[in-house]
Amino acid sequence: MTYSVSFLLKFGLPSVACTCILSFVLHVVLMISMVLTADKIQQGEFFPHVPSACDAIFKVNRVARQFLLKEARLSSLLVMFCIYFSLIFLQLQIFQVLGNTSSTCDHSEKSVSYLDVAVDMISKAKLHFPVCPTLSQNSPSRPMDCEEVLRRGHNESGVYTIWPRNRIMADRSLDVFCDMNTDGGGWTVIQRRGNFSRPADYFFKDWSNYKIGFGDIEKDFWLGNDNIYFLTNQRPYSIRFDLQAVDGEKRHAHYDDFWIEDESNKYRLHIEGYSGDAGDSMSERQNNQKFTTKDQDNDSHAENCAIKYKGAWWYGRCHLSNLNGVYYRGAHESSADGVNWYTFKSHNESLDTTEMKIRPKKFRRKLVSMDTPL
Repeated sequence: MTYSVSFLLKFGLPSVACTCILSFVLHVVLMISMVLTADKIQQGEFFPHVPSACDAIFKVNRVARQFLLKEARLSSLLVMFCIYFSLIFLQLQIFQVLGNTSSTCDHSEKSVSYLDVAVDMISKAKLHFPVCPTLSQNSPSRPMDCEEVLRRGHNESGVYTIWPRNRIMADRSLDVFCDMNTDGGGWTVIQRRGNFSRPADYFFKDWSNYKIGFGDIEKDFWLGNDNIYFLTNQRPYSIRFDLQAVDGEKRHAHYDDFWIEDESNKYRLHIEGYSGDAGDSMSERQNNQKFTTKDQDNDSHAENCAIKYKGAWWYGRCHLSNLNGVYYRGAHESSADGVNWYTFKSHNESLDTTEMKIRPKKFRRKLVSMDTPL
């Protein structure tokens, strides 16, 4: 089914519409089957072909959700269309389970499981519908990121308070460091490494630390995977990596598209559209990879890459970049376990400073005030 989606996309059909249509067709087929076999449903039976149809529906819904997250969350009508039919399917599943009284406890557990899926689906739907746009107009003191801070006239780099626009973070503030100097400013910094008198392996931390974030926002830090997820799913973002070697040489890498999935999907990375002079050390091995830490092995390597390379990252098999590795600050005999960017200083020289920073993809270099109608 995923292949069918990809095939249709090659012929120019809008990705969200395509996946939703396929989901709708499969739901209709399933519903017709259920209606025509109502007596079987009451007895807790299915025709043999129905489970495979259900699997196909879930696969299409997963693909649809990925496109919905990536492509500006397009239309709320399309989103609700997909969710509506998914919930219908879950309801029919629950009816089928409740209709079978042969094993009360077993089927009650199944019913609860289906309801848990429905609750999770609704929660994610709420999360990806941003708070009403009028919020920023009615609350000029509540910018959603550093780009909005800049549009409000604050053009000095430093720590600012923002309010990401999503249901989970609603009315919850977040302190971030805003870079207002680099390439027009408006960058929200999500990671920084440097010579701040920390232990060399300070970033070799576990899942919970990377989930909530750690460090000093004005020195070296990781903003937190939950926060990065909240930020990059409120609108499309690009990312910039600013890298400096010990000898003072500076390079950068820019990617047009950057976002990560939520914790249930292990903060899977989506990054593409490279430009810059540091070389592309993200697309080949890090793109589409889950986040791995020393206590959660989500990479595709036989070993835990986080343990092997003493960091935490979107490892695949394993990496061309390792910006959360050991801070050797210069050449090191060990391979690939430092603060490395392979296409800049290879795997045997740890960088002096790094910054990862995000900014809305449609950033306007000639900024318009938030008080001016757009």
